[in-house]
Amino acid sequence: MARNDGIDRTSVRNLAVSDKAVGNTQQHNEREKDSYRNPDIIPQRTAWNIHFKKPAASYTDLFAQMEAAGTISTRGLKPDATHYCELVFDVSSSYFDNHGGYEFAKQFYADAYQAAVQIVGGEQYILSAVMHADEINRAMTEALGREVYHYHLHVVYVPVVEKQILWS
Repeated sequence: MARNDGIDRTSVRNLAVSDKAVGNTQQHNEREKDSYRNPDIIPQRTAWNIHFKKPAASYTDLFAQMEAAGTISTRGLKPDATHYCELVFDVSSSYFDNHGGYEFAKQFYADAYQAAVQIVGGEQYILSAVMHADEINRAMTEALGREVYHYHLHVVYVPVVEKQILWS
């Protein structure tokens, strides 16, 4: 992405999110905080963020609901097991700026969301998927003399392993 070789690259990071940190992850992704340390977040643009899957409850409540419904099982997990993960899809701001900006980013990340569904094993395991469109790219904004935003996608999911039960 930042190699300055003229080639745009998509980066996807897969992050383990601890039970202790999941609340902060939710507050950041869902823009539930009153203020942010990141000065590039423009609160007036939060309405531009796009949910491909909007959580109907907190991430921890959704996890509990999935467990109660039998969608997932925590039986046999070690006490320090990872219950949440986050995929972050990212592309350079110039890629979107050169291809249509916000509208192009919406379609790009709609496709990325479908890839995420495949990666995690199904939409039923995804708690939230939101494209952030409210973070300004200050360097490009200054260089081009107009506002340029840094679009990226956060997908929070429950990591699952399909197991075949050989006996009961």
